[in-house]
Amino acid sequence: MDKMRQGVVLFITLSVIVAMMALVGVIFAYLEKSKDDASYTSSLIQADLLFRDTKDAISALLKKSGEDKETRRAVLDMLYLAPVTIQAEESDAYATIFCQPLDNGVNINWLGLENNSSTYGLYDTAQTIFDQLVDQYDIQNGSLLLSKILYAIDPENLPPSDHQSRLEQKKGIISLSQMHGIVREYRFEADDAAVESIPWESYFTFGMESDIIDGNYISAKLISLLFEMELPTVEEEWIEGESLKEFITDQGGDISRYNDKLFTEEIVERMRCLVNYGYQGRSYAFGFDYLEGRAEQFEFYGKQ
Repeated sequence: MDKMRQGVVLFITLSVIVAMMALVGVIFAYLEKSKDDASYTSSLIQADLLFRDTKDAISALLKKSGEDKETRRAVLDMLYLAPVTIQAEESDAYATIFCQPLDNGVNINWLGLENNSSTYGLYDTAQTIFDQLVDQYDIQNGSLLLSKILYAIDPENLPPSDHQSRLEQKKGIISLSQMHGIVREYRFEADDAAVESIPWESYFTFGMESDIIDGNYISAKLISLLFEMELPTVEEEWIEGESLKEFITDQGGDISRYNDKLFTEEIVERMRCLVNYGYQGRSYAFGFDYLEGRAEQFEFYGKQ
């Protein structure tokens, strides 16, 4: 295991060096533009330029890796496992890029699929995780918490008297911040502070379009819960980017719980990226979803 781990680290390191050389030219060609002022509009224009070209740079890196699975995996490891910072020489311009896979957990919206026979397996996985978290964190009223989650997933589940919420409610839980809002609502209604201790992002993902789990990048906490493994052991031994199936087998986890239809080891080019950048002495940030060559859900976070 140690030799294999060293080989993986070396391979990723070399790939990072090559990939960063490709990124530098693309990104900093735009960091020097629009320097006439540091206004909000100017910084937003700068973010838009970086947004488009960061997406193009990611696409170019993945395309350049060709069909070689290990090389493509190394590019994803570079983006997922640590922030990548590029600093321009003799300038305060910089960009830090950090991406996370969109499918590296159990989609919270699968809790709303109980009555759909074709996707019942997704519902069962989500419900199992939810029930285990309720027990593990000693949640006082799991039924109330679940009902609030289900209301957010599907507006049709809202009480008939809640007409205003019905008009405003959008279908699905699409972000961690939205989930935190649901948790806060439950916390004050049930007077149950324990719910705020649950690291939801370690177990669930948020977004509507998903029917797989990118198993190579799931958290140690989720592995421990799904496959009945001791958390300290998983935290010590698990390296994101490795084969989940091989890891469970090697470490004595319950491999019978591994569903080949649910967990994929194929390359999944779906990620949420955060870019922090320096512009005229100030720091700004924006985020976007990269979905198999497309860039969506651009959000400008402004000055940091």
